[in-house]
Amino acid sequence: MAVGWHMQSCIASAFGTVLVALVAAAPGPAQAEVLKFMRVCAGQKLCPFYELVLKPPPNWIQDQAATKQNGVQVMVPRGKNFGNAPALMYVKISSRQDNQPLEEFVRNSQQRWRESVGDTKIERIADIDRSGGQPAYLSYRYENPSQPQQRFEAVAFGIDRDKEGNDFFVMVALTGRHKAEIDRAMAAYTAFLKAH
Repeated sequence: MAVGWHMQSCIASAFGTVLVALVAAAPGPAQAEVLKFMRVCAGQKLCPFYELVLKPPPNWIQDQAATKQNGVQVMVPRGKNFGNAPALMYVKISSRQDNQPLEEFVRNSQQRWRESVGDTKIERIADIDRSGGQPAYLSYRYENPSQPQQRFEAVAFGIDRDKEGNDFFVMVALTGRHKAEIDRAMAAYTAFLKAH
């Protein structure tokens, strides 16, 4: 999650608005699925920020305030927000360096998670096929007893690219406090993954 984004948003709001407006006014991204933005970060430097061109699943919306505050694209059920959603989805995009294999990226990500959340349990589940001939998402279920806000999660990892042909890692998580809420949201989550 992006630390300090809320404080930086005042400084960068005009700049960010111009960037968003330019991207929105540009012709459709054709085959591009990842967009790159610049924002003000630590030390008043400009840092890249990536977003997936996405369409929330039916009856879900993107929570713009939570997206800006957390530095990841956050989606919640219609009528809910980041603070009161029983389950939410978020999308994090990372630059792919040196043609790193997806499996290695997943191993590294899970190793960092295990180091920070010692009681996590991670289970591999069936891969989720994607439309458009893109490789399937590698999919997992997480249980994190010491993390009450995200005690239960489904997490999928994939690769996508921008209009220049640069590859990016995509992580899509469905997270919440209660397993039953995650189970209820799995159909929407799976539909989102298949479409993206």
